[in-house]
Amino acid sequence: MKSAKILLLSDEVVPQYFRLWTPKTFEGIDLIISCGDLPASYLEFIADRFDGYVLYVPGNHDLGYTSHPPLGCVDIDEKIFVWKGLRILGLGGSMFYNGGPHQYSNKEMDRRIRKLWPLFWKHGGFDILVTHAPAAGHYDGKDPCHTGFEGFGRLIERYHPQFFFHGHIHLNYGDYPRRYVIDQTAVINAYKSYIVTVPLPEEGEK
Repeated sequence: MKSAKILLLSDEVVPQYFRLWTPKTFEGIDLIISCGDLPASYLEFIADRFDGYVLYVPGNHDLGYTSHPPLGCVDIDEKIFVWKGLRILGLGGSMFYNGGPHQYSNKEMDRRIRKLWPLFWKHGGFDILVTHAPAAGHYDGKDPCHTGFEGFGRLIERYHPQFFFHGHIHLNYGDYPRRYVIDQTAVINAYKSYIVTVPLPEEGEK
């Protein structure tokens, strides 16, 4: 079975992919996904030097994305992006806590998800869920900002994606795992950076 190496980024700039970049930095990487809270200039630098797609969802600190989205990158928020047969669903933002952009209540996130039902029907579900915030009750925070969304857990239970990538929960906040499982979905906290190997669908499978 064919596979792809995906570089996940989130929350903090990694010098290896910015100031310390070399022509060999992205060797072997097939796709890059940002799970939010990263400067547009950082993602633009990466997109300019990476020979492939850089996908992203906005985080709660990405206030400038509305007026200056990262050039050369693909916004997958509220979209399903199909790459090499993989159906990648994006849902950015965090729980509402101070009224800033990209903040939602559970009800508001549920409405965003319901709006996507025609896309789920069209694509027959999705293989990868990409968000900024985690799912509620699964290694999320106890403060309003870092509480996860209930709707993400329901999405996973209904569609059984292979992977769920999120950011927002800094691993240095406490005893949070890099990888864990919800139902049968492999979950990865993308904090800073992480490289994951993802199986590709067989030709004609989707």
